[in-house]
Amino acid sequence: MAGQQQKLLEEVTCPICMDILQEPVTIDCGHNFCLQCISQVGRTSENIQCPLCKFSVSRHTFRANKLLASLAEKIQAMAPGETQREGDDTRCQKHKEKLHYFCEQDGLFLCVVCRDSKDHRSHSVTLIDEAAQNYQVQIESQSQDLKQKDKKIIEEKKQGEGEIRVLRAQVHLEKLKILEEFKRLHQSLDEEERFLLSRLDWLEQQGARQLGQYISVTEQQLSNLRKLTNSLKCRLQAPSIELLKDIKDILSRSKEFKFLNPTPVPAGLEKKSSDAKARHESITETLKKFKDNLKAEGKSDKSTFLDSLNKEEMESWRLLQKSNSVLPSSVPVTLDVTSADPGLTFSQDLKKVTLYTVGGGASSRQSKPRPFYPFHCVRGCPGLSSGRQVWEAQIHGPSGGACMVGVATELAQRSQSQNRSAGSCIWALRISASGCQPFTNCNALENIPVHLKRVGVHVDHDCGEVVFYDVLTGKHVYTFQTSFDQQVFPLLGLQVACSHITLSP
Repeated sequence: MAGQQQKLLEEVTCPICMDILQEPVTIDCGHNFCLQCISQVGRTSENIQCPLCKFSVSRHTFRANKLLASLAEKIQAMAPGETQREGDDTRCQKHKEKLHYFCEQDGLFLCVVCRDSKDHRSHSVTLIDEAAQNYQVQIESQSQDLKQKDKKIIEEKKQGEGEIRVLRAQVHLEKLKILEEFKRLHQSLDEEERFLLSRLDWLEQQGARQLGQYISVTEQQLSNLRKLTNSLKCRLQAPSIELLKDIKDILSRSKEFKFLNPTPVPAGLEKKSSDAKARHESITETLKKFKDNLKAEGKSDKSTFLDSLNKEEMESWRLLQKSNSVLPSSVPVTLDVTSADPGLTFSQDLKKVTLYTVGGGASSRQSKPRPFYPFHCVRGCPGLSSGRQVWEAQIHGPSGGACMVGVATELAQRSQSQNRSAGSCIWALRISASGCQPFTNCNALENIPVHLKRVGVHVDHDCGEVVFYDVLTGKHVYTFQTSFDQQVFPLLGLQVACSHITLSP
């Protein structure tokens, strides 16, 4: 009889709350639940999955099961002992005794009889409350361990993300360097081509000029010769007296006439032509060797690279080739002298900024305010309104100096340091001998104990990232996560006299 009651009780038990059904409803798959319990499942969607069979059903098809509700009411009206479910009983199902003990080996609750039975007599058995306290200590200990692991994972994740960002920055920088080197190579070849062609054009002009002179001289001599010939012919037709007049002088001139053949190609011009030909042959040979070496080395390098790719990497490589992605334009960062604070000196190529002396007083600051005092700052160009930009800054100064490297908006360049209500418009590192401090909107963040001699800066305008890394070690230093709503510019600042910063590329 008790078994039948237990089966009947299971029929009116909600699979979710494991209690007797309250306002039971039947869903499309045929399973029954409390109305409140099934309503909590996937409350934000119109269709839900049955918690038992995962069948997709609609909320609008819930049907109240009055028969099951009546049966549940009758079972609830029974004596508590008759409706008590097997899983909820605090008594031993076998001996009907109160459960007081916990078996460590088997993980079971025991009554007095079970504890003394042969099955558990040799096991480690403790009171339930004592066992719970012991496990509570273990749970708390493991919880602390998990917290430490969580913290360590966060640190490792941060470090790993930094390393990946540095890798992206270095790859982007290498792309720019390759573009710049090939651009210089193209420029050198173009310059050499223009010079060689100009030299040949000049030689051609000189040849045409020489031809004109040669023809003029030879034609003049030929004209003189023909005049003498005509003169002799005329004497033959003249009377004897006229024939013999000054005959000796005429015959002497005719006899002494010689063709003064000028040199067609002067030695100097011929040597210049020969030099041009030799130079052309030398360049042709050099370029042929260069092309052959480039082709052989390129073929080997390409083969090595492609062989190192796995199937997934090869597929991404093919997709990249199909997309014919455009490489970034090579625009090296230079310094904008017009944006510089007083006291700064620049190299001719606008790659180096130096602060020789610190001073100038209030008068210079009044003539041109220094937004990031005490730093003497200068903006870099070009600015960035989309895409990515990367550059490296080499720092020189007494005892490491004190400088600032980062990016800023144009608003930051025009605002005063006291005006901090304009929003975060600068993202930079303060660098000194003791370490560096990330700061934004003139508010310094945590101190990073790293000594930087060369710092790399990678800006991704679209993703809102400013990544700083140590060029010498390749280690990540700091990353700002932000969003840019306007153009940003490289920003450099010096504070200590006789210090300077050099940009590359």
